[in-house]
Amino acid sequence: MNTPEKYPKAMIMIHWLSVVLLIALFFIGKNMEEYEFNAENFNRYRLHALLGMLLFVLTLVRLYFKKTKLQPQSIEYYSAMHKSFVTGVLSMIYFFLLTVPVIGFVMVYQTGAFQYEWFGAEFPQTNFSEALAQIHEAFVFILLALAAIHVSGVFMYKFKTGENLIKRMCLLMK
Repeated sequence: MNTPEKYPKAMIMIHWLSVVLLIALFFIGKNMEEYEFNAENFNRYRLHALLGMLLFVLTLVRLYFKKTKLQPQSIEYYSAMHKSFVTGVLSMIYFFLLTVPVIGFVMVYQTGAFQYEWFGAEFPQTNFSEALAQIHEAFVFILLALAAIHVSGVFMYKFKTGENLIKRMCLLMK
């Protein structure tokens, strides 16, 4: 069986949808810092949480595709250290794509807001755990830094080898 030149279309779409969601979640999250967590602003938090859970699910699907679908031929690494670095960065990206939404879910769950939404109880007076909020925010910035390293690596690889890795993850390029 021939090794494909590109990732499967579903994986490409999930990749770029995840990029868009990550950017949207960052800006929605930064915007939410201006609003108190209360019944009046709950829809802002709910939108952020739902998009975060969507990103979580897409990441799980993406990991499933990675294990079960035919992947393009592996890139040619410069050295064992280069391969370890690339593998480590991608592994950490997946770790944070899964961990950040879970922390966000725990933050909302511990406030009791789910009871308000689903069972008509009064909106809870409990706010987010400050420690969890700080971890959530720190992990978001770590994830963004890892994404920047990933994008930089794709461009550096192009300049060093001449091989365009973007076409492997793009529907529009041949």
